[in-house]
Amino acid sequence: MKDSPYLIDSAAYIDLMRAGQDPRQVLAPLLRAGRLYNCGIVRAEVLRGIKIEKNYRQMEQFFDIIPEVPSDPRLWRDVSQLGWTLGRQGKWPPVTDLAIAAAAFRINATLISPHAHFQDIPDLSLAKALPK
Repeated sequence: MKDSPYLIDSAAYIDLMRAGQDPRQVLAPLLRAGRLYNCGIVRAEVLRGIKIEKNYRQMEQFFDIIPEVPSDPRLWRDVSQLGWTLGRQGKWPPVTDLAIAAAAFRINATLISPHAHFQDIPDLSLAKALPK
């Protein structure tokens, strides 16, 4: 996990903001090191919940400079396959979470999320907190 890329789940961004921390400052070292990535689902989930327009614009600009995992047909095939496989095991995570996991898989990233339900996804590199 030390040198791996990181994809930050929307819940981790939201937790930072609720704790009064600016995700842009907290995540800047990972971005500068070329280890921070994003995906469209996370971007949409985070931005839709921001109430103040100035904060929305600041986070939008931050997301604009983070490399984004493409949301292309290959990703959605991976999402479908992952959902089908987990469904056969009686697990039904939301499609948004499947898309986030598929994005993390695509770039071999560690997903940072406080949500335990990502543990149901086999072989997903997962951490509850940001690296120190």
